[in-house]
Amino acid sequence: MIKSVLDYLENTAELYGEKEAYIDESRAITFGELKADAQRIATGLLTEAGIGTPVAVYMDKCVECIEGFLGVSYTGAFYVPIDISMPYARVKLIMDTLKAKVVLTRRRDEIPKEIEEAYRVFYIEDLLQIQEINTGELARRNRVRIDQDPIYAIFTSGSTGVPKGVLVSQRSVINFTEWWCETFEFTEEEVFANQTPFYFDASVKDIYATLRCGATMYIVPKKLFSLPAQLVRFLNENKVNCIDWVPSVLCMIANFRTLDKVKPEYLKKVMFLGEVMPTKQFNIWRRALPDVKFANLYGPTEATGDCTYYKIEREFADDEPIPIGFACENTDVMLLNEKGYRVGEDEIGEICVRGCSLALGYYNNQGKTDEVFQENPLQKSYRERIYRTGDLGKYNRYGEIVFLSRKDSQVKHMGHRIELGEIETAISSMEQIERVCCIFDQASQKIIAVYKGEIEAKEMTERLKDKLPRYMLPNVYDRVSDMPVNLNGKIDRAALKDKYVNI
Repeated sequence: MIKSVLDYLENTAELYGEKEAYIDESRAITFGELKADAQRIATGLLTEAGIGTPVAVYMDKCVECIEGFLGVSYTGAFYVPIDISMPYARVKLIMDTLKAKVVLTRRRDEIPKEIEEAYRVFYIEDLLQIQEINTGELARRNRVRIDQDPIYAIFTSGSTGVPKGVLVSQRSVINFTEWWCETFEFTEEEVFANQTPFYFDASVKDIYATLRCGATMYIVPKKLFSLPAQLVRFLNENKVNCIDWVPSVLCMIANFRTLDKVKPEYLKKVMFLGEVMPTKQFNIWRRALPDVKFANLYGPTEATGDCTYYKIEREFADDEPIPIGFACENTDVMLLNEKGYRVGEDEIGEICVRGCSLALGYYNNQGKTDEVFQENPLQKSYRERIYRTGDLGKYNRYGEIVFLSRKDSQVKHMGHRIELGEIETAISSMEQIERVCCIFDQASQKIIAVYKGEIEAKEMTERLKDKLPRYMLPNVYDRVSDMPVNLNGKIDRAALKDKYVNI
Protein backbone atom coordinates (compact mmCIF):
# COMPACT_ATOMS: atom_id res chain seq x y z
CA MET A 1 0.00 0.00 0.00
CA ILE A 2 1.30 3.45 -0.93
CA LYS A 3 0.57 5.93 1.85
CA SER A 4 3.34 8.46 1.21
CA VAL A 5 5.42 9.81 -1.67
CA LEU A 6 8.35 8.43 0.32
CA ASP A 7 7.27 4.99 -0.89
CA TYR A 8 8.13 6.24 -4.39
CA LEU A 9 11.55 7.37 -3.17
CA GLU A 10 12.27 4.09 -1.39
CA ASN A 11 11.38 2.15 -4.54
CA THR A 12 13.35 4.27 -7.02
CA ALA A 13 16.38 4.41 -4.71
CA GLU A 14 16.41 0.62 -4.80
CA LEU A 15 15.76 0.26 -8.55
CA TYR A 16 17.65 3.26 -9.90
CA GLY A 17 19.96 4.22 -7.06
CA GLU A 18 22.83 5.37 -9.31
CA LYS A 19 20.67 7.23 -11.80
CA GLU A 20 20.55 11.03 -11.84
CA ALA A 21 17.15 12.16 -10.66
CA TYR A 22 17.13 15.99 -10.37
CA ILE A 23 19.57 18.38 -12.02
CA ASP A 24 20.01 22.15 -11.70
CA GLU A 25 22.69 24.55 -12.96
CA SER A 26 25.22 23.60 -10.31
CA ARG A 27 24.32 20.13 -9.08
CA ALA A 28 22.89 16.72 -9.96
CA ILE A 29 21.67 14.14 -7.47
CA THR A 30 20.96 10.43 -7.85
CA PHE A 31 17.98 8.65 -6.34
CA GLY A 32 20.24 6.89 -3.87
CA GLU A 33 21.84 10.16 -2.75
CA LEU A 34 18.42 11.79 -2.56
CA LYS A 35 17.11 9.18 -0.12
CA ALA A 36 20.18 9.42 2.12
CA ASP A 37 20.16 13.23 2.09
CA ALA A 38 16.41 13.44 2.80
CA GLN A 39 16.85 11.16 5.81
CA ARG A 40 19.76 13.27 7.09
CA ILE A 41 17.61 16.39 6.80
CA ALA A 42 14.73 14.65 8.56
CA THR A 43 17.01 13.52 11.38
CA GLY A 44 18.09 17.11 11.95
CA LEU A 45 14.52 18.39 11.95
CA LEU A 46 12.94 15.71 14.18
CA THR A 47 13.10 17.71 17.40
CA GLU A 48 11.22 20.66 15.88
CA ALA A 49 9.04 19.19 13.11
CA GLY A 50 6.09 17.12 14.26
CA ILE A 51 3.47 15.21 12.27
CA GLY A 52 1.06 17.64 10.65
CA THR A 53 3.11 20.76 11.45
CA PRO A 54 4.44 23.26 8.87
CA VAL A 55 8.06 23.73 7.82
CA ALA A 56 8.84 26.65 5.53
CA VAL A 57 11.37 25.69 2.82
CA TYR A 58 12.73 29.14 2.05
CA MET A 59 15.25 29.04 -0.79
CA ASP A 60 15.80 29.53 -4.48
CA LYS A 61 14.56 26.78 -6.80
CA CYS A 62 17.24 24.09 -6.74
CA VAL A 63 18.03 20.43 -6.06
CA GLU A 64 18.33 21.22 -2.35
CA CYS A 65 14.68 22.32 -2.37
CA ILE A 66 13.59 18.84 -3.40
CA GLU A 67 15.86 17.28 -0.78
CA GLY A 68 14.18 19.59 1.74
CA PHE A 69 10.66 18.68 0.63
CA LEU A 70 11.35 14.97 1.05
CA GLY A 71 13.27 15.47 4.28
CA VAL A 72 10.29 17.30 5.75
CA SER A 73 8.03 14.47 4.55
CA TYR A 74 10.15 11.91 6.42
CA THR A 75 9.40 13.77 9.67
CA GLY A 76 5.64 13.64 9.03
CA ALA A 77 5.47 17.44 8.84
CA PHE A 78 4.39 19.29 5.69
CA TYR A 79 6.50 21.66 3.63
CA VAL A 80 5.65 25.16 2.43
CA PRO A 81 7.70 26.38 -0.56
CA ILE A 82 8.79 30.02 -0.28
CA ASP A 83 11.05 31.41 -2.99
CA ILE A 84 13.70 33.98 -2.07
CA SER A 85 12.42 36.19 -4.92
CA MET A 86 9.10 36.72 -3.11
CA PRO A 87 8.65 40.21 -1.63
CA TYR A 88 9.13 40.16 2.12
CA ALA A 89 5.65 41.62 2.70
CA ARG A 90 4.13 38.52 1.10
CA VAL A 91 6.49 36.22 2.96
CA LYS A 92 5.43 37.80 6.25
CA LEU A 93 1.75 37.29 5.44
CA ILE A 94 2.45 33.63 4.68
CA MET A 95 4.45 33.09 7.86
CA ASP A 96 1.82 34.87 9.96
CA THR A 97 -0.84 32.55 8.54
CA LEU A 98 1.29 29.43 9.03
CA LYS A 99 2.36 30.24 12.59
CA ALA A 100 5.30 27.99 11.75
CA LYS A 101 8.27 27.59 14.07
CA VAL A 102 10.75 26.11 11.61
CA VAL A 103 12.44 27.49 8.48
CA LEU A 104 14.73 25.40 6.26
CA THR A 105 17.08 27.36 3.99
CA ARG A 106 20.57 27.49 2.44
CA ARG A 107 23.38 29.73 3.59
CA ARG A 108 23.82 31.12 0.08
CA ASP A 109 20.16 32.25 0.00
CA GLU A 110 20.05 35.48 1.94
CA ILE A 111 16.78 35.46 3.86
CA PRO A 112 15.50 38.55 5.72
CA LYS A 113 16.93 39.19 9.18
CA GLU A 114 13.38 39.36 10.52
CA ILE A 115 12.95 35.68 9.58
CA GLU A 116 16.26 34.67 11.15
CA GLU A 117 15.31 36.41 14.40
CA ALA A 118 11.71 35.19 14.64
CA TYR A 119 12.02 31.49 13.70
CA ARG A 120 14.19 28.45 14.31
CA VAL A 121 16.29 28.44 11.15
CA PHE A 122 17.99 25.26 9.92
CA TYR A 123 20.61 25.43 7.18
CA ILE A 124 20.49 22.52 4.80
CA GLU A 125 24.29 22.47 4.45
CA ASP A 126 24.56 21.68 8.18
CA LEU A 127 21.90 18.97 8.09
CA LEU A 128 23.59 17.23 5.16
CA GLN A 129 26.66 16.75 7.36
CA ILE A 130 24.74 14.51 9.79
CA GLN A 131 26.38 11.09 9.84
CA GLU A 132 24.03 9.01 11.97
CA ILE A 133 20.44 8.79 10.69
CA ASN A 134 17.77 8.31 13.36
CA THR A 135 16.24 5.28 11.67
CA GLY A 136 14.25 4.29 14.76
CA GLU A 137 12.30 7.55 15.05
CA LEU A 138 11.83 7.81 11.26
CA ALA A 139 10.37 4.28 11.27
CA ARG A 140 8.08 5.13 14.20
CA ARG A 141 6.72 8.18 12.43
CA ASN A 142 6.18 6.19 9.28
CA ARG A 143 4.07 3.69 11.26
CA VAL A 144 1.77 6.32 12.75
CA ARG A 145 1.50 8.47 9.62
CA ILE A 146 -1.52 8.03 7.32
CA ASP A 147 -2.13 9.02 3.73
CA GLN A 148 -4.59 11.71 4.77
CA ASP A 149 -1.81 13.66 6.52
CA PRO A 150 -0.73 16.81 4.65
CA ILE A 151 2.32 16.80 2.40
CA TYR A 152 2.49 20.50 1.49
CA ALA A 153 0.75 23.86 1.58
CA ILE A 154 0.98 26.15 -1.44
CA PHE A 155 -0.08 29.75 -1.02
CA THR A 156 -2.22 31.35 -3.70
CA SER A 157 -3.43 34.94 -3.93
CA GLY A 158 -6.41 35.92 -1.81
CA SER A 159 -9.20 38.34 -2.67
CA THR A 160 -8.61 40.22 0.60
CA GLY A 161 -4.90 40.60 -0.10
CA VAL A 162 -3.99 37.82 2.34
CA PRO A 163 -2.55 34.69 0.65
CA LYS A 164 -4.45 31.42 1.11
CA GLY A 165 -2.53 28.29 2.03
CA VAL A 166 -3.95 25.34 0.09
CA LEU A 167 -3.24 22.28 2.24
CA VAL A 168 -2.89 19.03 0.26
CA SER A 169 -2.68 15.46 1.57
CA GLN A 170 -0.31 12.65 0.65
CA ARG A 171 -3.33 10.72 -0.67
CA SER A 172 -4.23 13.48 -3.12
CA VAL A 173 -0.70 13.71 -4.51
CA ILE A 174 -0.43 9.92 -4.85
CA ASN A 175 -3.84 9.71 -6.55
CA PHE A 176 -2.86 12.45 -8.99
CA THR A 177 0.63 11.11 -9.67
CA GLU A 178 -0.70 7.62 -10.45
CA TRP A 179 -3.23 9.04 -12.92
CA TRP A 180 -0.70 11.42 -14.46
CA CYS A 181 1.93 8.75 -15.06
CA GLU A 182 -0.47 6.08 -16.35
CA THR A 183 -2.45 8.39 -18.64
CA PHE A 184 0.62 9.79 -20.35
CA GLU A 185 2.62 6.55 -20.16
CA PHE A 186 5.61 7.93 -18.32
CA THR A 187 8.55 5.58 -17.73
CA GLU A 188 12.10 5.78 -16.43
CA GLU A 189 13.03 7.08 -19.91
CA GLU A 190 11.14 10.34 -19.35
CA VAL A 191 13.24 13.51 -19.20
CA PHE A 192 11.27 16.45 -17.82
CA ALA A 193 12.22 20.13 -18.01
CA ASN A 194 10.69 21.93 -15.04
CA GLN A 195 9.51 25.47 -15.80
CA THR A 196 7.12 26.42 -13.03
CA PRO A 197 8.25 27.75 -9.65
CA PHE A 198 8.10 25.29 -6.76
CA TYR A 199 5.53 27.51 -5.01
CA PHE A 200 3.21 26.88 -8.00
CA ASP A 201 1.30 23.58 -7.81
CA ALA A 202 2.15 22.60 -11.39
CA SER A 203 5.70 21.81 -10.25
CA VAL A 204 4.30 18.99 -8.12
CA LYS A 205 3.65 16.99 -11.29
CA ASP A 206 7.24 17.11 -12.55
CA ILE A 207 8.72 16.38 -9.14
CA TYR A 208 6.59 13.37 -8.23
CA ALA A 209 6.31 11.85 -11.70
CA THR A 210 10.11 11.80 -11.70
CA LEU A 211 10.14 10.20 -8.26
CA ARG A 212 7.48 7.63 -9.11
CA CYS A 213 8.90 6.51 -12.45
CA GLY A 214 12.62 6.80 -11.84
CA ALA A 215 12.77 9.49 -14.54
CA THR A 216 15.01 12.58 -14.75
CA MET A 217 14.03 16.21 -14.18
CA TYR A 218 16.05 19.26 -15.21
CA ILE A 219 15.40 22.53 -13.38
CA VAL A 220 15.56 25.04 -16.24
CA PRO A 221 17.53 28.22 -15.42
CA LYS A 222 15.18 31.19 -15.05
CA LYS A 223 17.13 33.37 -17.46
CA LEU A 224 16.35 31.05 -20.37
CA PHE A 225 12.65 31.89 -20.24
CA SER A 226 13.42 35.25 -21.82
CA LEU A 227 15.77 33.71 -24.40
CA PRO A 228 13.60 31.41 -26.55
CA ALA A 229 16.30 30.11 -28.90
CA GLN A 230 18.63 29.27 -26.01
CA LEU A 231 15.72 27.66 -24.19
CA VAL A 232 15.08 25.30 -27.10
CA ARG A 233 18.80 24.53 -27.32
CA PHE A 234 18.75 23.66 -23.62
CA LEU A 235 16.00 21.12 -24.33
CA ASN A 236 18.07 19.60 -27.10
CA GLU A 237 21.34 19.53 -25.15
CA ASN A 238 19.65 17.60 -22.35
CA LYS A 239 17.45 15.43 -24.59
CA VAL A 240 14.25 16.59 -22.89
CA ASN A 241 11.27 14.63 -24.17
CA CYS A 242 8.40 16.01 -22.03
CA ILE A 243 7.41 19.53 -20.99
CA ASP A 244 4.42 20.76 -19.01
CA TRP A 245 4.59 24.56 -19.21
CA VAL A 246 2.36 27.60 -18.85
CA PRO A 247 1.12 29.01 -22.19
CA SER A 248 3.03 32.29 -21.72
CA VAL A 249 6.33 30.46 -22.31
CA LEU A 250 5.02 28.45 -25.28
CA CYS A 251 3.55 31.64 -26.79
CA MET A 252 6.88 33.44 -26.42
CA ILE A 253 8.61 30.70 -28.42
CA ALA A 254 5.87 30.78 -31.06
CA ASN A 255 5.71 34.58 -31.30
CA PHE A 256 9.48 34.90 -31.80
CA ARG A 257 9.22 32.27 -34.56
CA THR A 258 11.90 30.31 -32.77
CA LEU A 259 10.59 27.02 -34.11
CA ASP A 260 11.44 28.19 -37.65
CA LYS A 261 15.11 28.33 -36.67
CA VAL A 262 15.61 25.59 -34.10
CA LYS A 263 13.26 22.77 -33.10
CA PRO A 264 13.16 20.65 -29.93
CA GLU A 265 14.51 17.45 -31.45
CA TYR A 266 13.67 15.05 -28.64
CA LEU A 267 10.23 16.27 -27.53
CA LYS A 268 7.50 13.64 -27.58
CA LYS A 269 4.93 15.15 -25.20
CA VAL A 270 3.93 18.80 -24.70
CA MET A 271 1.34 19.82 -22.13
CA PHE A 272 0.14 23.26 -21.13
CA LEU A 273 -1.71 24.41 -18.05
CA GLY A 274 -2.52 27.32 -15.78
CA GLU A 275 -4.26 29.63 -18.28
CA VAL A 276 -5.88 29.51 -21.70
CA MET A 277 -3.54 28.47 -24.49
CA PRO A 278 -4.29 30.65 -27.55
CA THR A 279 -5.13 28.31 -30.39
CA LYS A 280 -3.18 30.30 -32.96
CA GLN A 281 0.08 29.82 -31.07
CA PHE A 282 -0.77 26.18 -30.39
CA ASN A 283 -1.18 25.61 -34.12
CA ILE A 284 2.30 27.06 -34.69
CA TRP A 285 3.68 24.43 -32.32
CA ARG A 286 1.65 21.67 -33.90
CA ARG A 287 2.74 22.50 -37.43
CA ALA A 288 6.37 22.65 -36.34
CA LEU A 289 6.19 19.36 -34.39
CA PRO A 290 3.54 17.20 -36.08
CA ASP A 291 4.66 13.98 -34.38
CA VAL A 292 4.48 15.35 -30.83
CA LYS A 293 1.54 14.48 -28.57
CA PHE A 294 -0.13 17.58 -27.13
CA ALA A 295 -2.51 17.90 -24.18
CA ASN A 296 -4.42 20.75 -22.56
CA LEU A 297 -4.65 20.45 -18.77
CA TYR A 298 -6.93 22.31 -16.38
CA GLY A 299 -7.25 22.40 -12.64
CA PRO A 300 -6.97 24.62 -9.59
CA THR A 301 -4.42 24.27 -6.80
CA GLU A 302 -7.33 23.13 -4.62
CA ALA A 303 -7.69 20.01 -6.77
CA THR A 304 -4.01 18.98 -6.66
CA GLY A 305 -2.83 20.12 -10.05
CA ASP A 306 -5.29 19.05 -12.73
CA CYS A 307 -8.85 17.82 -12.65
CA THR A 308 -9.46 17.65 -16.43
CA TYR A 309 -7.31 16.85 -19.44
CA TYR A 310 -7.66 16.85 -23.19
CA LYS A 311 -5.41 14.96 -25.57
CA ILE A 312 -5.48 17.08 -28.72
CA GLU A 313 -6.04 14.76 -31.64
CA ARG A 314 -8.26 16.77 -34.01
CA GLU A 315 -7.69 20.04 -35.85
CA PHE A 316 -8.68 23.41 -34.39
CA ALA A 317 -9.14 26.71 -36.20
CA ASP A 318 -7.22 29.67 -34.79
CA ASP A 319 -10.42 31.20 -33.43
CA GLU A 320 -11.72 27.94 -31.91
CA PRO A 321 -11.01 27.33 -28.21
CA ILE A 322 -9.19 24.15 -27.21
CA PRO A 323 -11.38 22.13 -24.79
CA ILE A 324 -10.19 21.26 -21.31
CA GLY A 325 -11.75 17.89 -22.02
CA PHE A 326 -12.73 15.28 -19.48
CA ALA A 327 -12.32 14.56 -15.80
CA CYS A 328 -9.15 12.83 -14.62
CA GLU A 329 -9.44 9.29 -13.27
CA ASN A 330 -11.02 9.07 -9.81
CA THR A 331 -12.28 12.65 -10.15
CA ASP A 332 -15.70 13.97 -11.07
CA VAL A 333 -16.06 17.38 -12.66
CA MET A 334 -19.54 18.84 -12.72
CA LEU A 335 -20.91 21.97 -14.37
CA LEU A 336 -23.57 23.31 -12.02
CA ASN A 337 -26.01 26.14 -12.61
CA GLU A 338 -27.03 28.69 -10.00
CA LYS A 339 -29.69 26.31 -8.66
CA GLY A 340 -27.14 23.53 -8.10
CA TYR A 341 -28.17 21.28 -11.00
CA ARG A 342 -26.01 19.91 -13.81
CA VAL A 343 -26.23 21.93 -17.02
CA GLY A 344 -27.00 20.58 -20.47
CA GLU A 345 -25.17 21.07 -23.78
CA ASP A 346 -24.33 24.72 -24.51
CA GLU A 347 -25.55 25.81 -21.07
CA ILE A 348 -23.02 27.61 -18.91
CA GLY A 349 -22.21 26.32 -15.45
CA GLU A 350 -19.65 26.69 -12.69
CA ILE A 351 -16.91 24.06 -12.82
CA CYS A 352 -17.10 22.04 -9.58
CA VAL A 353 -14.89 19.12 -8.53
CA ARG A 354 -15.31 16.14 -6.24
CA GLY A 355 -13.00 13.26 -5.37
CA CYS A 356 -9.90 12.52 -3.32
CA SER A 357 -7.92 15.05 -5.34
CA LEU A 358 -9.53 17.82 -3.27
CA ALA A 359 -7.29 19.71 -0.89
CA LEU A 360 -7.88 19.49 2.85
CA GLY A 361 -8.80 23.18 2.81
CA TYR A 362 -7.05 26.49 3.50
CA TYR A 363 -4.62 26.38 6.40
CA ASN A 364 -5.79 28.45 9.37
CA ASN A 365 -8.66 29.88 7.31
CA GLN A 366 -11.85 28.00 8.08
CA GLY A 367 -14.11 30.79 6.82
CA LYS A 368 -12.65 30.78 3.33
CA THR A 369 -12.55 26.97 3.35
CA ASP A 370 -16.28 26.78 4.08
CA GLU A 371 -16.98 29.33 1.35
CA VAL A 372 -15.65 27.22 -1.52
CA PHE A 373 -15.43 23.65 -0.17
CA GLN A 374 -19.16 22.98 0.09
CA GLU A 375 -21.62 20.12 0.37
CA ASN A 376 -22.47 18.47 -2.94
CA PRO A 377 -25.98 19.75 -3.81
CA LEU A 378 -26.57 16.63 -5.93
CA GLN A 379 -25.97 14.25 -3.03
CA LYS A 380 -28.76 14.45 -0.44
CA SER A 381 -28.17 11.13 1.33
CA TYR A 382 -24.77 11.68 2.91
CA ARG A 383 -22.13 14.36 3.31
CA GLU A 384 -19.81 14.84 0.37
CA ARG A 385 -17.49 17.74 -0.33
CA ILE A 386 -17.10 19.51 -3.65
CA TYR A 387 -14.84 22.43 -4.57
CA ARG A 388 -16.39 25.37 -6.39
CA THR A 389 -13.66 26.66 -8.70
CA GLY A 390 -15.27 29.99 -9.59
CA ASP A 391 -14.63 29.13 -13.26
CA LEU A 392 -17.32 28.87 -15.91
CA GLY A 393 -17.54 26.24 -18.61
CA LYS A 394 -19.88 24.43 -20.96
CA TYR A 395 -20.08 21.17 -22.89
CA ASN A 396 -19.54 21.22 -26.64
CA ARG A 397 -21.17 18.89 -29.15
CA TYR A 398 -18.54 16.22 -28.45
CA GLY A 399 -19.34 16.19 -24.74
CA GLU A 400 -16.01 17.89 -23.97
CA ILE A 401 -15.78 20.62 -21.35
CA VAL A 402 -14.79 24.03 -22.70
CA PHE A 403 -13.42 26.60 -20.28
CA LEU A 404 -15.02 30.02 -20.73
CA SER A 405 -13.73 32.38 -18.05
CA ARG A 406 -13.58 33.13 -14.38
CA LYS A 407 -17.00 33.63 -12.86
CA ASP A 408 -16.07 37.22 -12.14
CA SER A 409 -15.12 37.61 -15.83
CA GLN A 410 -18.73 37.08 -16.88
CA VAL A 411 -20.06 40.61 -17.16
CA LYS A 412 -23.32 42.29 -18.08
CA HIS A 413 -22.85 44.85 -20.84
CA MET A 414 -25.58 46.64 -22.77
CA GLY A 415 -28.10 44.21 -21.30
CA HIS A 416 -26.20 41.11 -22.45
CA ARG A 417 -24.23 38.57 -20.45
CA ILE A 418 -20.74 38.41 -21.94
CA GLU A 419 -17.79 36.07 -21.43
CA LEU A 420 -14.61 38.11 -21.68
CA GLY A 421 -12.78 34.91 -22.59
CA GLU A 422 -14.79 34.67 -25.82
CA ILE A 423 -13.58 38.12 -26.86
CA GLU A 424 -10.00 37.15 -26.01
CA THR A 425 -10.27 34.02 -28.18
CA ALA A 426 -11.50 36.07 -31.14
CA ILE A 427 -8.71 38.63 -30.81
CA SER A 428 -6.03 35.97 -30.22
CA SER A 429 -6.89 34.34 -33.55
CA MET A 430 -5.61 37.41 -35.47
CA GLU A 431 -2.20 36.85 -37.01
CA GLN A 432 -0.66 40.08 -35.66
CA ILE A 433 -1.69 39.42 -32.04
CA GLU A 434 0.79 37.92 -29.57
CA ARG A 435 -1.17 38.11 -26.28
CA VAL A 436 -4.41 39.75 -25.17
CA CYS A 437 -6.35 40.26 -21.97
CA CYS A 438 -9.84 41.79 -21.72
CA ILE A 439 -11.13 43.48 -18.59
CA PHE A 440 -14.38 45.25 -17.77
CA ASP A 441 -14.73 48.64 -16.12
CA GLN A 442 -18.03 48.46 -14.27
CA ALA A 443 -18.14 52.19 -13.53
CA SER A 444 -17.82 53.31 -17.14
CA GLN A 445 -19.43 50.15 -18.58
CA LYS A 446 -16.53 49.68 -20.98
CA ILE A 447 -14.78 46.55 -22.25
CA ILE A 448 -11.04 47.17 -22.37
CA ALA A 449 -8.75 45.08 -24.57
CA VAL A 450 -5.09 45.19 -23.60
CA TYR A 451 -2.93 43.54 -26.24
CA LYS A 452 0.58 43.01 -27.54
CA GLY A 453 0.85 42.91 -31.31
CA GLU A 454 1.25 44.78 -34.58
CA ILE A 455 -2.29 45.89 -35.37
CA GLU A 456 -4.16 49.15 -34.95
CA ALA A 457 -7.39 49.38 -32.96
CA LYS A 458 -9.46 50.48 -35.96
CA GLU A 459 -8.43 47.46 -38.03
CA MET A 460 -9.00 45.15 -35.09
CA THR A 461 -12.54 46.46 -34.62
CA GLU A 462 -13.36 45.93 -38.28
CA ARG A 463 -12.11 42.37 -38.20
CA LEU A 464 -13.92 41.60 -34.94
CA LYS A 465 -17.24 42.64 -36.51
CA ASP A 466 -17.08 39.40 -38.52
CA LYS A 467 -16.51 37.33 -35.38
CA LEU A 468 -18.53 38.95 -32.59
CA PRO A 469 -21.85 40.76 -32.14
CA ARG A 470 -21.51 44.52 -31.74
CA TYR A 471 -22.27 44.49 -28.01
CA MET A 472 -19.16 42.35 -27.47
CA LEU A 473 -16.74 44.67 -29.28
CA PRO A 474 -14.20 46.32 -26.94
CA ASN A 475 -14.78 50.00 -26.24
CA VAL A 476 -11.13 50.71 -25.46
CA TYR A 477 -7.93 49.24 -26.90
CA ASP A 478 -4.47 49.65 -25.48
CA ARG A 479 -1.41 48.23 -27.20
CA VAL A 480 1.42 47.45 -24.80
CA SER A 481 5.06 46.55 -25.42
CA ASP A 482 4.99 43.88 -22.71
CA MET A 483 2.10 42.02 -21.15
CA PRO A 484 2.52 41.87 -17.36
CA VAL A 485 2.85 38.39 -15.89
CA ASN A 486 2.65 37.23 -12.28
CA LEU A 487 5.10 35.08 -10.34
CA ASN A 488 3.63 31.93 -11.92
CA GLY A 489 4.22 33.20 -15.46
CA LYS A 490 0.53 33.82 -16.21
CA ILE A 491 -0.98 37.10 -17.43
CA ASP A 492 -1.33 39.32 -14.36
CA ARG A 493 -5.00 40.25 -14.63
CA ALA A 494 -5.00 41.84 -11.19
CA ALA A 495 -2.28 44.28 -12.24
CA LEU A 496 -4.20 45.17 -15.40
CA LYS A 497 -7.39 45.79 -13.43
CA ASP A 498 -5.51 48.04 -11.03
CA LYS A 499 -4.19 50.05 -13.97
CA TYR A 500 -7.29 50.34 -16.14
CA VAL A 501 -10.39 49.96 -14.02
CA ASN A 502 -11.95 52.88 -12.17
CA ILE A 503 -12.97 51.67 -8.71
